[in-house]
Amino acid sequence: MELFWGKVVKSINLTFIANLVNFALLLYLLKRFLYKPALDYLDKRRELIASRMEKARMAQEEAERLAAQREEELKKAFVQAERTIEEARARAEEIVAQAKAQAKAEGARILESARREAAKERAEMENELRRAYAELAVMGAARVLDREV
Repeated sequence: MELFWGKVVKSINLTFIANLVNFALLLYLLKRFLYKPALDYLDKRRELIASRMEKARMAQEEAERLAAQREEELKKAFVQAERTIEEARARAEEIVAQAKAQAKAEGARILESARREAAKERAEMENELRRAYAELAVMGAARVLDREV
């Protein structure tokens, strides 16, 4: 074993030590100037992606909330529209009923007026007929008296 160790010691020379130092220095420099900035960049990128995902999630939640709110407002608008239509329909029925009542009252008034007018004309005709009968009776009596005299 001593023989083997002696050969190893003899083969380690200054070049090997310089290469070992260079390799260690290279590892240190790579870690400091390449590996650490690369990890920092990846961390920043991960944070950026996470923040964008959070913003997207929040935007999605806001969109869903607004859609639900819009849907609720539409339902309220439809209910209000139905209520307004129903009120208008009821008002129209009320107006039609009032118009029918007014027309019926007007018809009854016109009919009553026509009846009174007819009764008045009938009374006038009866009076005229009585006068005419009276005149005929007087004329007939005058003729009868003229014949007798």
